[in-house]
Amino acid sequence: MRGIDGALYHAGTDHTGAPVVTVFSPGYQETVPALWPTDDWTTHRADSDGPFHPLSTWRPTRADYEDLVLAYLAQRPRELADLGTWVPVDVFTTHVRYGIYEAMLALHTEAAAVTTEAIEARVRLSITALSPRLAALVTSTMDTASYLRRLLLTPSTSVEALDAAVHLVMTDWKAVATTAQPNSSGNTRTLPAQLQDQT
Repeated sequence: MRGIDGALYHAGTDHTGAPVVTVFSPGYQETVPALWPTDDWTTHRADSDGPFHPLSTWRPTRADYEDLVLAYLAQRPRELADLGTWVPVDVFTTHVRYGIYEAMLALHTEAAAVTTEAIEARVRLSITALSPRLAALVTSTMDTASYLRRLLLTPSTSVEALDAAVHLVMTDWKAVATTAQPNSSGNTRTLPAQLQDQT
């Protein structure tokens, strides 16, 4: 089932028969244990109404972490002045999440109002600038308006959003550090000062 966040959610069971959900997106794949009926949870991700609920409170998915950061920023765009300085756009693993965060950062940089309508317009403009054909393809698989509406209803405190942002950045940084070749001269990502004491 396709969620309105652009990810695909597949409900099933693991080799022991325990319920699991596998999440597929252009940026990652993750299989997580489920505490409540998996079909209900995947349907929940495709709904266009109501707040997002995590699969479990003890084992959040990456989608949950990304939702918490975006929900907090959508509800409090002033915080882009802080989080936006060290959370890179590429921590978001679907087109719609990436596009929304990129649009919010651009609007904030221009000192423009970061409203739902402005975010939607900026996302459409960015996609169309790439290619009209790509715009038709991408917009048919993403629902920016519905996703934004649900983000505005999803509870996310400053502590939850900061913890989620740190988790995403640290996870990606560690993955890059693990796969980096020794003595490579390619681009390396440096952790922001706020996170360097947590490694």
